[in-house]
Amino acid sequence: MLRAIIIKILARINLWVGLLLNKRRAPYNSADIKTILVKRTDRIGDAVVSLPLLLELNKYFKITILTSEYNNSFMSEFFETKIFTRKPLSFIESLKMLGSSLFASSKSKKRHAPQYDMLLDLNGLRELDIFLKIRRDNLCKYYISFNMGIWNRLLDYAHPGYPVLFAKKHILDSCKELISDALNMDIDVPDFIDLSDKMESPNDFEGKYFILLNISGIDKFRGPSPKLYAEIINAVNFDGEFVIMDEQQRPHFEEFKKYIKKDNIIYLDREFSLWELLHIASNSRLYIGSDSGISHLLQIPTNAILFFGNGSQEVWSPYSKNPYRRKTERDIIIMETKTSNNLIKKVIYNKVWCRPCFDFGCRKLQCLSFSRNTVIEELNSAIKELF
Repeated sequence: MLRAIIIKILARINLWVGLLLNKRRAPYNSADIKTILVKRTDRIGDAVVSLPLLLELNKYFKITILTSEYNNSFMSEFFETKIFTRKPLSFIESLKMLGSSLFASSKSKKRHAPQYDMLLDLNGLRELDIFLKIRRDNLCKYYISFNMGIWNRLLDYAHPGYPVLFAKKHILDSCKELISDALNMDIDVPDFIDLSDKMESPNDFEGKYFILLNISGIDKFRGPSPKLYAEIINAVNFDGEFVIMDEQQRPHFEEFKKYIKKDNIIYLDREFSLWELLHIASNSRLYIGSDSGISHLLQIPTNAILFFGNGSQEVWSPYSKNPYRRKTERDIIIMETKTSNNLIKKVIYNKVWCRPCFDFGCRKLQCLSFSRNTVIEELNSAIKELF
């Protein structure tokens, strides 16, 4: 916890410095921007969340997505992509990189003309090393991003905030502000995208009346333990089937099976592709999981209940054009909304002062102290409404 507090203090100071270095006026005419390189060299979850925004942006500009080997297979289904790194840095690796970048050269090579009119950097400080490499290689004529603190001097426009840390609004709303200010245009981001043409029907799954439950997330302090998930499923009233999934290699199945008492359980006990899982989710009436990259994808085509542990629910909750209603039940907070296509989205979390903690966790794990009875009541209420 102490490490997370120190990081937040240093980050806040850096952002204050960035405000002093902000350029008051962008040195370009937004009407001259035709080609945009979008830096999205991070994880699947970030790519998924930004997908509706990028699909809209692609209608107005020729965009190329800068990816990692980690997320390129997903992004290349929708856009022209360019792999620029092998995999995203861990948070600790990012901190070390920022320290070593304090005195790194950012001087552009002028041996060739820029390939793109603009870099739209949606990663910001977390992947500063990639930004500096793009700038040194003179790939773009202009550079825009969120507040990068002392490195704002290298940007042609910087949004004053850094949404992943301190914003109290959805990440897509922050991205819309960045694009509105930098390109003088308002983008209407939908809260639903139809991905049915990407889905793949698995040959070995035929569930028809089921809830899809993802029991992963505890390892990174994102959601409940497999034991708590099992206890919740044992107590809820549902006569259909529960389809249980886990992360790769299914490390939590064994613990879950120790505590589950019901027999209406189907286990996804092989590796499914993203598009197979998306097909399964689209046929479920409800998806339940923790705040994770795969959850952000699988909640798209169906109703969803997501648990938030150390992550910021305001920033990463399922996007909706309608406001979330908030209620407090005993020790937890429940946010609920309906999207424009009438899908229910619920977010369940504890109110703790230390969120986010960058996956460091702590001994008390207050953010994961979900009241079993309260969650059961909420899940029974959702099932009654949906089935």
